[in-house]
Amino acid sequence: MLARPCVPGGLHVTTRRDDRSDGVSRRAFLAGASAAGVALAGAEPALAQTADETAKGAAPSGAQLAHEQGAIEYTAQERERYFVDDHGSDLMVDLIKSLDIDYVTMNAGSSFRGLHESILNYGGNKKPEVITCVHEEQSVAMAHGYAKVAGKPIVVACHGTVGIQHAAMAVYNAWVDRVPMVIVAGNYLDGDERRVLEWIHSAQDCIQPIRDYIKWDDAPSSLQSFNESLVRAHKIATTVPMGPVAIVADSTVQEAPAGAARNAVPRPSSTRPSRLSRPRHPLT
Repeated sequence: MLARPCVPGGLHVTTRRDDRSDGVSRRAFLAGASAAGVALAGAEPALAQTADETAKGAAPSGAQLAHEQGAIEYTAQERERYFVDDHGSDLMVDLIKSLDIDYVTMNAGSSFRGLHESILNYGGNKKPEVITCVHEEQSVAMAHGYAKVAGKPIVVACHGTVGIQHAAMAVYNAWVDRVPMVIVAGNYLDGDERRVLEWIHSAQDCIQPIRDYIKWDDAPSSLQSFNESLVRAHKIATTVPMGPVAIVADSTVQEAPAGAARNAVPRPSSTRPSRLSRPRHPLT
């Protein structure tokens, strides 16, 4: 009987010779299983076809087709809420443009759908331009690299719950590297506005998971407050020592009319360290 090779600690190392169980090698077993699968697939085409037809499901109903074709009737209350001419998110885009933000990286989500739509349709997807990512950690990493090259921050948009959790490691990297970026987290602050999906993507304090490694955060509850906080967030992020900041964008505020807030858009001011705040060389 052949001795089986072992490594320190007693771990068994499988080799080709001893890769057998009760006289049947793994290679022979896998080859036989593959051949049986091919034979089964060729012998029962009718069953496969039936399963494929079942997976397609039933034809859409009349109500579903009406939704798709825009022939649905809305109540006066629904029409007033759903069809808004001057969204709050349009004003958010105007403010982002005024801050010289080139890009918004995002993994698209429903909690910031208003901002997403305004960037594309109202802002023309130009300065800022949307960069679609497959994961929030990738979104923050791209903002990190862009700031290192361009010397200025861009915006990262994400869910305030699962998006912030996914982004956490990359946010920490930006904090350690002293890289500026503005994280805009979508959240439904008003419980009356939450449906099933909104409850899943809502939290009382969605920035809490990353608060220990960002410079500043805020959760404004009105459009005017959001505008002021966004300007302040950008200024804090770009003030030495630089770093990431986060601001919550309430989903209801994004989709509600801008109203009087459009008449008072805050203007950002440049940040320049004063002479007294500049560090002196230890030998002077």
